[in-house]
Amino acid sequence: MPKRTPTSPTRAYHRLMQAIIKTHFEDQKLDASPEELDKAAKVFSKAGGTWEGAFKGSIDDVELLKKVIKVAAKKGVLSKAPKWG
Repeated sequence: MPKRTPTSPTRAYHRLMQAIIKTHFEDQKLDASPEELDKAAKVFSKAGGTWEGAFKGSIDDVELLKKVIKVAAKKGVLSKAPKWG
């Protein structure tokens, strides 16, 4: 995925999820596509999380989003960066 900028990716929740991945799951070297992030976002919403709460800093929503990302990475929903060499 290209470098994250204020307008790329276009969805704000993609940028938030990428920031969480970069901050908390850097050791797993994830390189999730927008489609994979959409799947995780649907799970987050179905689990009772709200994007408004996550963006406003609700600890419950942010922790739920971290758990969803962790499980998605563990189950292979979020792809890992390719290994070179």
